[in-house]
Amino acid sequence: GTRVLRGVRAKKVDESFLNTFSTPKLPPLADFSDGVELFDHRLVRRKRTLSCKPTFDPEVILLTLNPGLPQRYFDAILDAQPHGIVLRSYGTGMVSDDIIPWLQKVAMKDIPVVFTSQLVRGKVDLHKYRKQLALEQMGVISGKDMSFECALVKFMWALTQTKSLRRLRDVMEKNLTGELSE
Repeated sequence: GTRVLRGVRAKKVDESFLNTFSTPKLPPLADFSDGVELFDHRLVRRKRTLSCKPTFDPEVILLTLNPGLPQRYFDAILDAQPHGIVLRSYGTGMVSDDIIPWLQKVAMKDIPVVFTSQLVRGKVDLHKYRKQLALEQMGVISGKDMSFECALVKFMWALTQTKSLRRLRDVMEKNLTGELSE
């Protein structure tokens, strides 16, 4: 196509040749339709050097919530003993009340959970409602406005960088390469 997109925000949205990918939560970095147009938000300036340690933990499960998901599916996830769970929640990080006991079991097993939103342009805000605040106190990590694809890969990477749940939260909720809005 004629646009340059931030890779950590890109999603496959179509099967067309020119417009296969888009970044629904971020405008393009540049557009070459009529000449060259570079946009100011394209630069991510850092006062540090990024040390690349390309190791990934494949023992992460991606779960998309849908109404009426049977409890036995949740139990099967715990039986698989994942090292982490990315949960695609409703709206700003909402889950139904019947999932809370399962999340408590997950927390008791020290399995970190990252919430992302199923909204194309939405973000998780664990401070919006009282129930969400309880989730954060349980240890749920906010994926904020990261796409679930990016959250999954970043989580798989972050799990190999630290064993501390506090440090893991810090890494996941910090913008490293433009994957999160600041």
